[in-house]
Amino acid sequence: MEIAKPQGFSILILILSAITVTYIVFPLVSIVTFVEPVKIFESLTRPVLWNAFVLSLVSATISTSLLALFGIPLAYFLARYRGFRGKFVIRVIVILPLVLPPLASGALLLGVFGPNSPLIQYFPGVEFTQSVLGVILAQIYVASPFMILASQAAFESVDESYEKISRSLGKNRLETFFRISIPLAKTGIIIGVIMSWVRSAGELGATMMMAYNPHTISIQIFEDNAIGGLRQAVSGIILVVLLAILVIAVFYILSNRGPRIITLGKPSNGNR
Repeated sequence: MEIAKPQGFSILILILSAITVTYIVFPLVSIVTFVEPVKIFESLTRPVLWNAFVLSLVSATISTSLLALFGIPLAYFLARYRGFRGKFVIRVIVILPLVLPPLASGALLLGVFGPNSPLIQYFPGVEFTQSVLGVILAQIYVASPFMILASQAAFESVDESYEKISRSLGKNRLETFFRISIPLAKTGIIIGVIMSWVRSAGELGATMMMAYNPHTISIQIFEDNAIGGLRQAVSGIILVVLLAILVIAVFYILSNRGPRIITLGKPSNGNR
């Protein structure tokens, strides 16, 4: 007996999905109503806009690299060392930057790195605020949960038996980590890297508190809108939208390559 298809449910899902997609797409399409080709070209060729854009790309790359260096090992620790009693506290600490308002995060960072902070006396001459360093510090703080949580979920999805087999074959923990754990968790780690990079490149609130100058692309868009309205800010928005599309394309290309375990053994002179 053939079971009737739930037409009503399918229609409901399609309607709700269409509403959601329309809501996301409509603001992007509405940009066209603000575009004046001559003014857009003039605005897009402004050196100040490209300086802000390049600064965002470079600083986000540095921030994400540092997050990968320190955040991925922490993610592995949270995923594998289940017996550690203080792990719940560490989880809460990791999640905090995700739930705090960015302006609050920036204010907290100012308390640590601001001109009146005791930390300054140990680093004379170092400009933690109103500098590229300030931008990077703000980006790292707000983007850290994306790297750590995504990588943690990726490691937790990896069957530990593969790591145990690697250890039984004589490989130490470090070799197993780089040759088994990371390749198998690759897709989730890539998600964490891309989300952290995008979050860093688009950061505004904490960066404004730590380093309004030099301008990142988000601060430049904010300032353009404050001075000349949305028409003035459209050029920066277009750059950010194009960047987002490029990042999404890169993500799909990398994620579709599937995990690959690096061979544990050494070749044996052609004998199988």
